[in-house]
Amino acid sequence: MRKSRRSVVMVLGVAGVGKTRFSAKLASSLGAEFIDIPELVKKKKIYSSYDEKSQAYLVDFRKVSAAVGAELSGDLGVVASIYPFKPRNAEVIYAIVLRMNPVKLVEVLKARGYPAEKIRENVSAELIDQPFSEAVERYGRDKVVQVDVTGRSLEDLAEEAAEKLKLGRLRELDQRIDWIGELERAGRLDELLRFLDYAGG
Repeated sequence: MRKSRRSVVMVLGVAGVGKTRFSAKLASSLGAEFIDIPELVKKKKIYSSYDEKSQAYLVDFRKVSAAVGAELSGDLGVVASIYPFKPRNAEVIYAIVLRMNPVKLVEVLKARGYPAEKIRENVSAELIDQPFSEAVERYGRDKVVQVDVTGRSLEDLAEEAAEKLKLGRLRELDQRIDWIGELERAGRLDELLRFLDYAGG
């Protein structure tokens, strides 16, 4: 008998936006399993090497996909990941992309002790909407919900997302995000671009 496909909610975003905290609370509120990809990669040793410069494990996402599929035992899972992928034997029903104002993200990553190049890489990706674009390319626009978490309680937001999901109304949380326009209006864009140039140099 063929095993039924499980449902998965992917939680995506660059480093520092709060994927782990949000996902853990979302899973708890939904009574779902929670899988944090960095933890799974380390636990299962499904990486080829560790890049000291970028402070990241180099992984084969086909192996990650298989590992997540094997880990899921219930009907619903919440998976936190920087990269969008499709877990094996599971259907991605939604991808929630957590977004953060790039100026605030710089503060968060500096406080975490990230090297300048890693900060530049993540903040640049956030500024140009890379996490959102990659999610749409992988899952389709109708399954992708992006949410600005800047200055918001991740726990409260996760509870709200869980309630909306149960009611089939998660898309109500979807926001239009334009950091370049917002920072330009606030007079902060040039300052951020100078920082990114300096961090990249």
